[in-house]
Amino acid sequence: MSSVRLHQFVVPWELPNPSPFCLKAETFLKLAGLEYEVVPWTPMGAPLGKAPFIELDGTVIPDSSRIVRTLLDLPEVQLDAPFAPDDVRRLLPVQRMLEEHTYWAIIVLRWLQDEPWAVYREVIGAGVPGLIRRPLTAWLRRGTRKAALAHGLARHPLDEVVLRARQDLDAVAVTLGDRAFLLGDAPCSVDAGVYAFLECLAHPLGTEALQPAFASGTPLRGYLERMRARAWPDWDFPS
Repeated sequence: MSSVRLHQFVVPWELPNPSPFCLKAETFLKLAGLEYEVVPWTPMGAPLGKAPFIELDGTVIPDSSRIVRTLLDLPEVQLDAPFAPDDVRRLLPVQRMLEEHTYWAIIVLRWLQDEPWAVYREVIGAGVPGLIRRPLTAWLRRGTRKAALAHGLARHPLDEVVLRARQDLDAVAVTLGDRAFLLGDAPCSVDAGVYAFLECLAHPLGTEALQPAFASGTPLRGYLERMRARAWPDWDFPS
């Protein structure tokens, strides 16, 4: 059995992780049935300067997508074995949409709006000494704002950002259809990332306008509940 150490953000919150990329990596590990150790992330020695990354039998692997791709090559990981490879590949545009577009909607709604930010900065600043917590989170926010403007989505009015995020959620719902998971009755590797982003969006902090997509009885609510039961059965999610 391979040895996996997952370096990721470790902060107390209502979700297992505030970062969809960290949540993606850990959810994949759970779905794949791999044992792992969580290590609090620090920027020192972090490849690419980002979280998450893993140590796999001593080899450092950065980036959630590279982590998943590498772990899928392990002989003990059979998560995608029941599915045709082309069916898994067809889900790649949905994953890319969430990671390279919808992610920035989360940033705009949660990081760049003052009211949710007043709450969220305490989440990401947990564990930081009080004297430097506010300056550090302010510095992080400035850098995040700059990156969001460079991406382009943050340049749009807020109602346009919300509209585009709703369209992304509609696209996920259409892709899911009436299946329990993206490809049928069991999750595949792409489910880990799709679930992670939906879970982060379903938390109402800053995303109140998106909550109808997750209302009781909707396809996305049912999907979240099934993924929670598979990967996070012991976590007490907010209702």
